[in-house]
Amino acid sequence: MGFLGGGFILFILFCSFEKSFGSGKTRHFKWDVEYMFWSPDCKENVVMGINGQFPGPTIRAKAGDTISVLLSNKLHTEGVVIHWHGIRQMGTPWADGTASISQCAINPGETFDYRFIVDKAGTYFYHGHFGMQRSAGLYGSLIVDVADGETEPFYYDAEFNMLLSDWWHQSVHHQEVGLSSKPFRWIGEPQTLLINGRGQFNCSLAAHFSNTTSTKQCNLRGNEQCAPQILRVLPNKTYRLRIASTTALASLNLAVGGHKMVVVEADGNYVQPFQVEDIDIYSGESYSVLIRTNQEASKTTGFQLVLEEEDPKPHKP
Repeated sequence: MGFLGGGFILFILFCSFEKSFGSGKTRHFKWDVEYMFWSPDCKENVVMGINGQFPGPTIRAKAGDTISVLLSNKLHTEGVVIHWHGIRQMGTPWADGTASISQCAINPGETFDYRFIVDKAGTYFYHGHFGMQRSAGLYGSLIVDVADGETEPFYYDAEFNMLLSDWWHQSVHHQEVGLSSKPFRWIGEPQTLLINGRGQFNCSLAAHFSNTTSTKQCNLRGNEQCAPQILRVLPNKTYRLRIASTTALASLNLAVGGHKMVVVEADGNYVQPFQVEDIDIYSGESYSVLIRTNQEASKTTGFQLVLEEEDPKPHKP
């Protein structure tokens, strides 16, 4: 009797599990994670990419869909896991990507199938969750639209994704040893801030007046890996900016030149809309803001991304 009862319970759980993955579409992705040469800020370095891309591919789905990511670890000496930041993982804790807690690291040469439901519309992202792999560039956007037949509580004509990150020229192993050493060794502020994986090292106004810094690398044609991304818009339209911060350490402030922003979403939750001149964003946070292109059509608008400086005690050798 006990065996039959237990079998009945297992059968019910199995059916419930299968049913939960039966609603919505299943969206399949096949990823290879590996190191590669890249120039995120016009200075070539080694980054961690997915399928030869940096940042990694954007995942787009609708609420209720199932995501299936078949991830192969092509790294030579490191394990890897992916954390899906903001996804609640109801019923699938093993897919949360927390190494040695809910999942064993995927060893070199191994493949793991991440399979989970995105049950809530919002702006999210994913990132490596093993060692300092997020700082190495293992991250990307995860956008969940509302389910079919549902609408959002605000209107916009089009949208853009903005993935913010910090970038050091030191290797992630150098960073990790410094941050974990005793006494603590501060690794300094990042060399560059990246928007969608692109930045320009030493292309600031100050660099032009320095006798020790060359600005030759700032004369960009537009097809370089580090060239600023151009967001093309039409006048008198409303655009949604989906902003997420994948920074390892940096706290940031973002402004859109000559435009006010209306905040409508925070960390996958709708909020009562409110207007701001700029927005502070910290590591792991995400927002949606609306902007209205109501300035002169002949003008080019730029984004201002500012580092909110840390002030740790300096290391004394």
